Amino acid sequence: MYTKFFGFKQRPFILSPDPDFLYLSRVHDLAFTHLEYGIIHNVGFIALTGDVGAGKTTLLNYLFEKVKDSLDIAMLFNTNLGPQEFLEMLVKEFELNAPTKGKTDLFETLSGHFLKQYTKGERCVIMVDEAQNLSLETFEELRMLSNLEIGSDFLLQIILVGQPQLRERLSHPSLSQLTQRISVYFHLSPLAPEEVENYIDHRLKVAGYNSANPIFARETVQYIAELSRGIPRIINSICDMSLTHAFADGVKFISREMVKRVIDDNQLLLIFSEGIEDGKGNAGSPSEPGPSLPVSMDPDVRTRLAGIYERIEQLENRINAVESADKDRLAGVLQAMLSKEHEKNLDLEQKIAIFDHKYKELEKELEILRGRAEKKEYKKKNGKFWEVLGGKK
Repeated sequence: MYTKFFGFKQRPFILSPDPDFLYLSRVHDLAFTHLEYGIIHNVGFIALTGDVGAGKTTLLNYLFEKVKDSLDIAMLFNTNLGPQEFLEMLVKEFELNAPTKGKTDLFETLSGHFLKQYTKGERCVIMVDEAQNLSLETFEELRMLSNLEIGSDFLLQIILVGQPQLRERLSHPSLSQLTQRISVYFHLSPLAPEEVENYIDHRLKVAGYNSANPIFARETVQYIAELSRGIPRIINSICDMSLTHAFADGVKFISREMVKRVIDDNQLLLIFSEGIEDGKGNAGSPSEPGPSLPVSMDPDVRTRLAGIYERIEQLENRINAVESADKDRLAGVLQAMLSKEHEKNLDLEQKIAIFDHKYKELEKELEILRGRAEKKEYKKKNGKFWEVLGGKK
């Protein structure tokens, strides 16, 4: 709604992982170098981890765009699949036809394809996003596929991308053989505070902003860096909402005070920034499935929010895949559906967060009331003793 007002060609802070918007910060450039090294040297397994919103999927899409013409690639975003469904999805992604849906036929179809591509001098790659959701049984199917070799050459490369829980997943004793085959590993940390300004400027330029007048004040950018802890997705959310507020107010300059108003109206943004590493290796809450949430939050609320957040991410990934495969009207229709779904989920998340906050406030008040009640009860039981003691004085 604000694109024309600011002179953008498109929204600069979209949440979907668009590789055109990728900002190669120091850590993102290093992560891409690791991925590129693994691809060039044909290592068996490559693993990339990072917090929710750190830019893993965007980086993966960027890599895909770079190598899609030289490699035979299957990209998987939906990882909540059993081993059978996982193999079926791989067959579909490689555009193959198996005689039946039996595991043996699926496996032989895939292995035959990998061998055929190898003899033609071409390589096959499986990119798995949100790999921390894979079951142990599905990981075992991946390991079996990775066993396909000719001499010292792998017929297949596998790139695992996921949240920090992927590291814990891979430490399971049953996956030791798979873990030993990971030759390249990198953890994508948040942006350093001094890089946030460059990140924001980069996205504004990609969106078509070419005015010499800055939209975000320097102190505003520093404030956003502090609030977001360097997580690109949170930066995007804060900036997008700030631009919306600025458009509503009819101003083209965003101050620190305006961002503060945005945060006051959308406190859920700060909830998702708690417990995330700050770029220096300092983290708050321990890792868990879904977004990083504060330890103090009720466990049920944390689980619900994490599930909603994961659902949004999966929907965005599906839309991105459709847009890449087909540019017809279907993508536009699905994007509109996603936007509505996104708004509904954000509203639901905010309500849950508010309920959680009110619950904690009520708990505090209850503790105070209990303390007062205990004092009254104590005085009532021991009143005569104090009266006698006072009389002796």
